[in-house]
Amino acid sequence: MAIKDLGKKMSDSLRDAADAVRSKAAQAEMPDLKKFGEKASEQVRSAFQRKDRAAEQNHEQVVPTAISAWNAVKVIYFLMAADGEVYHGEEEKFDAIGADLISNFDEMKASLLAECQADMGKVIDPEDHYDVIQDCVEAALLAPVKAEEATISTKLLVWDLLTVAYSDENYNDTERRLLKYIVRKLNLDKATFLEMESSMLTVMAIERELTWIKATDRPYLKVEPVVSELTQRERVIFDNVKDMIAL
Repeated sequence: MAIKDLGKKMSDSLRDAADAVRSKAAQAEMPDLKKFGEKASEQVRSAFQRKDRAAEQNHEQVVPTAISAWNAVKVIYFLMAADGEVYHGEEEKFDAIGADLISNFDEMKASLLAECQADMGKVIDPEDHYDVIQDCVEAALLAPVKAEEATISTKLLVWDLLTVAYSDENYNDTERRLLKYIVRKLNLDKATFLEMESSMLTVMAIERELTWIKATDRPYLKVEPVVSELTQRERVIFDNVKDMIAL
């Protein structure tokens, strides 16, 4: 065969092969890039959701059985600040509880308040106030307790919080909302909390009645039996609360 004819035949063969490849490529289904991207995105989201669920489950499993005295006093301050205003009666109770829980409270009070203010400094808009307070409370409740730190039981903390909340006789919805959150976070029995709340209401009613009786000009011999009865009722309530806290 002539070289010229051989070259032509090879050229025709290569052209036919290229045409065949192009034909096969045209017939083949190309992957749907949009579907591929959606699938990959879904896989990524699913992976992160699994991690988020795992993190939430681990977070929910953390239930403190005791709080450091320092963080307990911080939680009390956050409750006082929840409604945006700290009343005189609340501050007096706060100081009394702080001195009872922290031996050098007078010296450390300024540092503790500065720490609380720094924690609350994340508020961007006024409507964020409650959410930030709740975050601050959660951080204080879940903070690890060092071996050398004094601690307070979770039930005693809740009772102290009720004491402060009722001290100005203005236990409002915001304070109760935060207290209920704390009770849930501490996994405290609902019935126990409601009984504590009821006990505090009764104590406050007795205190008001005692104040009124002592302010009257009636002879002491006439009011003394009533005062004794009310005082005894109050003592019984406190004993019951102590038993609840000790359980």
